[in-house]
Amino acid sequence: MVATGIKYIKIKKEKSWNNLKDKDVIEITFHGRGGQTSITASQLLAEFAYEEGFKDTIAIPIIGAERRGAPIVAFTKVSKDKPIRTYDSVKNADYILIFDTSLLDIQRIRDSFNEGAILIVNSVNSLDKSKLPKDVKVYIVDATGICINRKFMHSSGPILNIPMLGAFGKVSGYYDLKTMEKVLKKEFGESKLEKNMSVAGDAYETVQEV
Repeated sequence: MVATGIKYIKIKKEKSWNNLKDKDVIEITFHGRGGQTSITASQLLAEFAYEEGFKDTIAIPIIGAERRGAPIVAFTKVSKDKPIRTYDSVKNADYILIFDTSLLDIQRIRDSFNEGAILIVNSVNSLDKSKLPKDVKVYIVDATGICINRKFMHSSGPILNIPMLGAFGKVSGYYDLKTMEKVLKKEFGESKLEKNMSVAGDAYETVQEV
């Protein structure tokens, strides 16, 4: 599954928008719940970035309770030009993907947001930004609604990883739908490609800043 140059690393629990493109390593945090496919999302993001020409990418899922509904965190680091030499968890993420708005009620998660971070949140409604750090950019995408509309579901509910990654691609500009299509075809096969790309495309086109 893993292309040469991509590293998947498991660890135990324990920035300004204008400057992001100039950073050596971009760090992304995924907050979801068990069954919402946030760990798979961190791995696929590494694949997309590598396919797009990034020199090095690392996906870092967390070892811990992964029971359905439990809070889950995963990380991805991507570097355009240099090898990544730090394999620890992300402390000051440049991008934060929130798969479930109820996670924003958890104080330790909110405390992990740093000034200048970019949040991409699975939500149909605008968010109250008063509890967030200054200069945080917030984008919303109705990933759940997209999955329900497209019947992109599994036994645990909506499969949120693909629409959330479609939204991330649009917001970050690090890859486009063509790159997603190439990787998803390789990973999941031709038979699942159309449905994967339909939800990716919906999210890519509808994500918006709030």
